[in-house]
Amino acid sequence: MLRRIRQPTARGFVATLVGACLLAASGEGRAQQDGDYQQPVHVSEDEVALSFIQGRFATPITCKRTDGSSMDIEEAIVLKSAPESGGGDSVKITFFGIDAPDVAYCYNLVERRALDRRGTIFVHFRSHNRKDLGVADFRRAATSGPLTYNAHRGELHLREIGSEAKPENDRVLSFDGGDARVVVDAISAGSDGAKLLADYEARVGGAMSEAHRRFAFRFIAKDGTEFMFYGVEDARRRK
Repeated sequence: MLRRIRQPTARGFVATLVGACLLAASGEGRAQQDGDYQQPVHVSEDEVALSFIQGRFATPITCKRTDGSSMDIEEAIVLKSAPESGGGDSVKITFFGIDAPDVAYCYNLVERRALDRRGTIFVHFRSHNRKDLGVADFRRAATSGPLTYNAHRGELHLREIGSEAKPENDRVLSFDGGDARVVVDAISAGSDGAKLLADYEARVGGAMSEAHRRFAFRFIAKDGTEFMFYGVEDARRRK
């Protein structure tokens, strides 16, 4: 079941974003003088919403080798700003797939057989675009329920992994408009997603911290096919 994005998460990010905007508006790296006028920060809701999800997010994958041994790897997606040629704001979501040679199959806590997913999806966020109310509008949206990002183009190529893979099961998911979308939510404590990422963070030791964001990404293709990606932000490898 989808649950709301926790209020401290949304508020914490908005505070960080506003702080960065204030710094940029005053001149990056320039010392502030007492009494200096500071231009109010005006950003639209979609600008905040698109910035909110940007980053590199990873999830753990275990692969069983053909010799019976196992190896732990990760699947990652990267979300980056991608202004459209028509002037609109969007985010490009890139899937890099799973590179695991000489394996029988791969899996994790939430996928009995992990798939190799490669491709890009472009998403936008629908809003009223009132720059004077953008931060407040986003805060209300983030605390009232999951955030929905509509997809307007892109596709993912899916294939099974390993010696047990069947090429006839390969398929392509279209995200070219229609009802294609990505729903972003918090990961509730005790859920499969939380257990999955706890396992991953245990692997990498202290590299991950409570400050790193953890999202449940629900991808819904144009034909209604959907899958979940539970990811923790990996700030060590931002792109």
